[in-house]
Amino acid sequence: MLFPRRATIILVVWVALAVGNGLYFSFSVFLVPLVDEFHWSRGLTAGAQSISTIVQGLLAPVAGILVDRFGPRRVILTGAALLSGASLLGATIHSAWELYLYTGALGAAGLVGLGPVPMGVLISRWFSERRGRAVGVAFSGMGFGVFVMGPLAQWLIAVAGWRVASAVLGLGALGVLAPIVWIGARDPVPASARAGGSSRAGELPAPAPDWTLKRAVATRTFWALWLANMCTPLAVFPVTTHQVAFAIDRGFEPMLAASVFGVMGLMSILGRAGFGLAADRFGGPLAATVSYGCTAGGSLALLALESDQRAGWLVAYALLFGLGFGARGPIITVMASDLFGGRRLGVIYGALSLGNGFGGAIGPWFGGFVHDVMGSYRLVFLASVVFCALGSTCFWLAPRRAP
Repeated sequence: MLFPRRATIILVVWVALAVGNGLYFSFSVFLVPLVDEFHWSRGLTAGAQSISTIVQGLLAPVAGILVDRFGPRRVILTGAALLSGASLLGATIHSAWELYLYTGALGAAGLVGLGPVPMGVLISRWFSERRGRAVGVAFSGMGFGVFVMGPLAQWLIAVAGWRVASAVLGLGALGVLAPIVWIGARDPVPASARAGGSSRAGELPAPAPDWTLKRAVATRTFWALWLANMCTPLAVFPVTTHQVAFAIDRGFEPMLAASVFGVMGLMSILGRAGFGLAADRFGGPLAATVSYGCTAGGSLALLALESDQRAGWLVAYALLFGLGFGARGPIITVMASDLFGGRRLGVIYGALSLGNGFGGAIGPWFGGFVHDVMGSYRLVFLASVVFCALGSTCFWLAPRRAP
């Protein structure tokens, strides 16, 4: 029976994204103890996150090629091993170059293997209809990972120090991911390989047009989605990287700050699943626009917290920003699968992810730089609103069907 197999695929993707993204975004919890121990500036420390995003963007097309050639399962397993190794090595750092190498480069390579490219291709091979729902539910694992990893990392840091916390999270990640991915991440059996060569309608993805990367980059649709991919991390990453540090600056306890980070992840579960469903029903551009509105509202809540230190603004941020956090990922995955589906979807999706890499490279560093120079994050929050508006515009410039 195919339905349980599809449910297994969604579960595998959900868990893999939860672990990978939980580790990645827990960097904001490690930021403060790293700055305190090594006396680095926030811009220098957050630069590791920028390096990570650059490497992710550059490796995304490579991951697409590998997925097209070897299948998602091998790429995901490799990513799990690399990310776990990076977290273990991160526990040994004593200099900025080591932070950049382990967290920025090696960890990024692992995240690419656990990222939207192999996950999106895996889901697109199993689902030809209602992809928005499937991708939204599967990608909501990212939010759960943030919900769990943020407070867990802060608790481990408080109990045993940031080095032990990094090592424990790395080992735990590999222990969870390796067996689940090995057993569950399988490609569907082609209809022609079934007994009698028959299949029921809707069982497996129907053949898609034979898009190539060369054909895709010649369309307005590709570049509209590419620019949306760039604007999104420029709106999000400067905020998420520095959110815990900002809350501590405002006088909140570190555990409370990390818990708010976790609540944001919890809301992201609802947002990713909900906006994935909305993309199916109302179209990607409208769903993306509403999600950007949530992100902008969260940034404005933090802007208000700059002058009014009531905890209600922090709660408003967690709720609003959390709903929009990561919501564009499922929408772009669905649109790319619908518009550019075929044997080369992996490399096309990887090329689209270059936009995310460029935007994400600037975002974390920009947040730290602004704070180091201006002593506050006001400009960061205002810039987030601007990039939300630009990202929304890009989605509307991408037609529902490529020419």
